[in-house]
Amino acid sequence: MRLALIGDIHTYRLLVPPWHLVGKRLIGQANLWLNRRHRFDHSLANQLIERAASIQPDMVLLSGDLTTTSLDGEFSDAAQMLAPLTERFPTLIVPGNHDRYTFTSARRRVMETLMPGVVPNEWPCFRHLTERWHLLALDAAVPRIFNSRGRVGQDQLKKIRRITADLTAQDGLIVLCHYPLKSPPRALPLTWDHKLADSYRLRKLLIRCPARLLYLHGHIHKPWCWQPKQSNQAHFTYINAGCPCMTSPKHPRGQGFWQVDLPDDPTGPLQVIHHLPADKTRGPGSDGHGWLAHTVLSANTDPVSDRRAS
Repeated sequence: MRLALIGDIHTYRLLVPPWHLVGKRLIGQANLWLNRRHRFDHSLANQLIERAASIQPDMVLLSGDLTTTSLDGEFSDAAQMLAPLTERFPTLIVPGNHDRYTFTSARRRVMETLMPGVVPNEWPCFRHLTERWHLLALDAAVPRIFNSRGRVGQDQLKKIRRITADLTAQDGLIVLCHYPLKSPPRALPLTWDHKLADSYRLRKLLIRCPARLLYLHGHIHKPWCWQPKQSNQAHFTYINAGCPCMTSPKHPRGQGFWQVDLPDDPTGPLQVIHHLPADKTRGPGSDGHGWLAHTVLSANTDPVSDRRAS
């Protein structure tokens, strides 16, 4: 089974009616004008979506933060942008903190209402992908005034405990959540105001689950793929989707997306490929269509961290 994992798109609108500029959204729009808009190039989205469709995924997963301040128009723009994928392939999207940016957007469940069919109505969302591979999607996005801290919450944790209790070492579990559980050793540590508040409790539940586990997330705008060295997490693989439309000197054409090929037997070798837009500074290696496809994890390679994955 083949998955396409796409990260934080962050659609935005520069011109917003004044009556929408209250509370945290005023701060968010100010940051957009002064900072964020200079680091995002949404003209990259079309080629990203075309490339993702070209690998013929069995399912498309998005790690949240489709919007910047959870405006209705931003969700509409995101839905239109993603339509070439969502109309062809099964798709599931979890909310990011920017998709629950205001208390009103969370209370009205704006994301679920404006993106029906691809955003679950109940959390956690558990699905059987194949006989032995399963998907667990979580909503950890919480509207806050002064920080971006997430929380899975007691209700979801109880349901996760019941779900994972039925899995065995012959199963594979994909967990999709906006927030990371951990960061690679060479990456900057997660700060208090941006991390998952109950990450320890969630990680403890997942460690107890004997199934092979892939934890897919976004939030931190830096793609990586790594496996912890701790013996109790030897069955874990963490993949950070990154930020496909964010440009920087290191990623002048965005951070691409991930292809995850699941073996029929979850105990078999996993293949993870990072699709990254090529540019003239990268030298040879392009596939002829303006993209680099770097195999990060497969039967013939060792798992690597963000140093190579990016």
